[in-house]
Amino acid sequence: MRGFPPIQIFLLVLTFIVLGIPLCQLTGTVSHAKAAPAKVVESPSVKTLLRLRYAHKPATLSLKIADKELITGIAASPIELQTALPSPKDGVDVFLKATWAEGTPDTSITLELEPDGFASRNETRWSSGGSLDEVITFEWK
Repeated sequence: MRGFPPIQIFLLVLTFIVLGIPLCQLTGTVSHAKAAPAKVVESPSVKTLLRLRYAHKPATLSLKIADKELITGIAASPIELQTALPSPKDGVDVFLKATWAEGTPDTSITLELEPDGFASRNETRWSSGGSLDEVITFEWK
């Protein structure tokens, strides 16, 4: 004995409707709550001692942190200065450019940062071909 097809179709549609109502409520609910405005938090700057050492005096020297030129002139090694770093927890990118007179052998530059309340970090980079153009990233965790 076979079932009556209109009743079977009715029961199938009824099953989909019963299952569709909770599914529609779960996936179709839209929250109309307004998002809170994003707070712009100024990252605190940290007082930092910056020290730059080199073996051979460069012809040109440039050191930038966060688009702020810190060293433009050339002095005897080491160069020390006090500066303020943006939040060191996020890491600090230092842009270092230097050139040397022709005939100067490949040489090194060491950059050391000592922020207040954080460990001292230093990085050494070697020039090649009488020039150096580096982005040095310092991170504190």
